[in-house]
Amino acid sequence: MARKPRHEIRPAVPEIPPSPPALPEPARARRQVVWIGLAVAGLLAVHLALAERSLITENPTVDEVVHMPAGLTYWQKHTFRLYRHNPPLIKLIAALPVVLSNPVMDPLYQMKSWTDREPSQTTFSQTFAFVNAARYFELFQLARMVMPLFSVLGGLVVFAWSSRLYGPYGGLLSLCLWVFCPNILAHTRLVTTDVGSTVLGAGATYLFWRYLRSPSLPWAIVAGVALGLAQLSKFSMLLLYFVWPFLWVVRTILVASPDGWPRRVGRGVIHGLIIVALSILTIDVGYLFEGVGKPLGSFEFASQSLTSPVPGGVRRSPATTNPLYDIIWPFAQNRFRGTILEHVPAPLPEHYLLGFDEQKIESEGIPIRFSKAKRALSGGDLATARAEAASTDRSVTGYSVYLNGELRRSGWWYYYLATLAYKMPEGTWLLALASLAALAVGRRSREGWADEVALGTIPIVILFAMSFLTDINLGLRYVLAVFPYIYIQAGKVVPWVEGLSGRARAGGRAAVLGALALTVGSTLASHPHYLAYFNWASGGPDRVPARLIDSNLDWGQDLVGLREWCRTHIPDERIGLALFGQINPSIFTVRGDHFDWFLPPVKPADVSPMFNTPGLHVIGPSPKLTPGYYAVSATMLYGISWRLYDNTAYWQEAWQPSWNVEENAFAYFRQFEPIDRIGHSIYIYKLSAEDVQRAALTTVIPNRLNRRLSQAGSGIPARSASE
Repeated sequence: MARKPRHEIRPAVPEIPPSPPALPEPARARRQVVWIGLAVAGLLAVHLALAERSLITENPTVDEVVHMPAGLTYWQKHTFRLYRHNPPLIKLIAALPVVLSNPVMDPLYQMKSWTDREPSQTTFSQTFAFVNAARYFELFQLARMVMPLFSVLGGLVVFAWSSRLYGPYGGLLSLCLWVFCPNILAHTRLVTTDVGSTVLGAGATYLFWRYLRSPSLPWAIVAGVALGLAQLSKFSMLLLYFVWPFLWVVRTILVASPDGWPRRVGRGVIHGLIIVALSILTIDVGYLFEGVGKPLGSFEFASQSLTSPVPGGVRRSPATTNPLYDIIWPFAQNRFRGTILEHVPAPLPEHYLLGFDEQKIESEGIPIRFSKAKRALSGGDLATARAEAASTDRSVTGYSVYLNGELRRSGWWYYYLATLAYKMPEGTWLLALASLAALAVGRRSREGWADEVALGTIPIVILFAMSFLTDINLGLRYVLAVFPYIYIQAGKVVPWVEGLSGRARAGGRAAVLGALALTVGSTLASHPHYLAYFNWASGGPDRVPARLIDSNLDWGQDLVGLREWCRTHIPDERIGLALFGQINPSIFTVRGDHFDWFLPPVKPADVSPMFNTPGLHVIGPSPKLTPGYYAVSATMLYGISWRLYDNTAYWQEAWQPSWNVEENAFAYFRQFEPIDRIGHSIYIYKLSAEDVQRAALTTVIPNRLNRRLSQAGSGIPARSASE
């Protein structure tokens, strides 16, 4: 055999090892389940870490100060009479670790703020702060550390619902938006009802959606109990009683069933009654059946929804120390009184109904005609009082509200849309808009459309109700419940992008990852000050003037941060402090950390004493503006009226807020440039002699205030509208 020429000899090609055999389908599925499970656990762990680290940095906010002590009374006294403004479930859960730590409580139960027929949650909470000052912040940290568990549960709900509709990767995208949502992180750390009700409402609706897909008695029972738990978190969850029947009707129309119409509708009605009955039973159990069965006509309601005009225009109203009831009760009475429902036993707890009535007062506002009628009645002019009460003028007054530099007493219909535009990260907005595009262009079955209606209805109803049916423009937290549904719907972007081909798919993947990176980056950059988060497009949290205030920016959360700043930068100097919050700044001195602060001056017409106890020694606002350091909360800077503390040595006698200040009492600080900001919510100023001269402020004359104080009769501190 002839040998091949040398130049024809080729080197041996290295042998390529055989590829590993393909995993069987069940093994591949198990591996994906493990990977997805680890990703979910990792994301929720990151969320929990961010929330827990943040809650240690900031002190209790305005509402927390009242919520947690009220929860303690529920555990210890088994009654829900204190701060029934919200249902008790979230407060009970938050207060549990505090109860176990044995705070000082016995002196509080001997005081009028507890023993009165109408207990004062504000006075009770302030006294709680005084007697527990040595570990006040630590007690709240115990309560706060429980709260992020609600948003962890919310993350599981978001992932479960999204992954069932859009696959595991769609579920992971939805979960990422939830985990890195600055607004969820902001409120999940707080002892308030906002995130808890958001999660319980979304979780209950998810379970009801599972029932709709597979109607059965067990699913109906689970949905009914879940609905009751949602009602125990916040009164706004009452909307589920209206939304769920609508979702059932939509699915009944769109999705065919092997059962005939009569059988299908009959089963749905029976299951619906079971769901409602179980939800009411759950509410009653949550309130320990307190006041269940009390006749409907025996309640003293005050909201427009639950009252009707008094025959004759004026009545002898029950005695009350609540200023709102004092205005309303002479001219309105329980609408069930004198009807066939008067003696019907109420199926719901007493304090649930009275708390709902209080919430309705807040959302509806106080009729101006009642205020005018009350003034006439106080002056002995009965005829004018009757005429004013019967007036056709239906205008109301409520809280001061703020948007984009404007402060007024009535809201804007677009307030919550603007708030979402300012406080949702740009990346989240891009993904939300992409989900709408996917909804518009994608093809889906009739059942798929029923699923989309289930996700879209609640956000639309919430935004419509808050924009057009109430006049509450106080913060994004009032529409926080829209976020789970927005984030779940964003999951459909993943299968939509994966359905593209070639470069379009690669571009779509890059866009989704880029948008998600924008959200993650902007949220991490705002850590740990999530309450003050504003997206870059809105101007950020330090924009002048601020886009929003109150719980959107400054909810009193940075007092501890201010104390640390003073300790570091001006350890030996006094600081003027106009604080928006419900913690007396002298709490540091009581704790052994002397804090030298004083109230800045205000105009005489803008301040009035809350105490009318003769002989009580208070200092009051400074008589004149002087050079030095000042700290002003953003909410006070932009004009909200509020209650301020007095830096007096008589803490036990005047521990509560001592001064009412009207709108724009500290607006003169806007002409100065702050030298620093604490958590974006408290502005630090260093005023020179030239600054003081430029301010040209009309100052408070202390003697005038002392005369007003000493001339007032004896009594108890005035109470806020929320009481």
